[in-house]
Amino acid sequence: MEERRRFPRYECAFEVKYSTRGNATVESHTISKNVSRGGIRLPVSRIIRTGDLLNLDIDTNDKKLRVSAIGKVRWTNSIGRPAPLEFDAGVEFTKIDTRDAEKLVETVY
Repeated sequence: MEERRRFPRYECAFEVKYSTRGNATVESHTISKNVSRGGIRLPVSRIIRTGDLLNLDIDTNDKKLRVSAIGKVRWTNSIGRPAPLEFDAGVEFTKIDTRDAEKLVETVY
């Protein structure tokens, strides 16, 4: 199978506060699964849908870097078991400082 991703993914466990943009705001915290220069994979609530825009506040484990970004949910998949955060979501960064995206990746490789 041909790899379609533009950027390599790196496993990580960043603390992420996310909230939906719009009239009915949903806000929660989660721990990321992986990150790239172009996006992040997160466990999320089932309320989050493909196409949603999210405000993201990302903290690295060492607390030396805090990044704010906006991302668009590109896909969601059920994790297949009951849990407070029932889905994984692939979130593409739509607004992030290029240097901040680079720094996120640098903290994990």
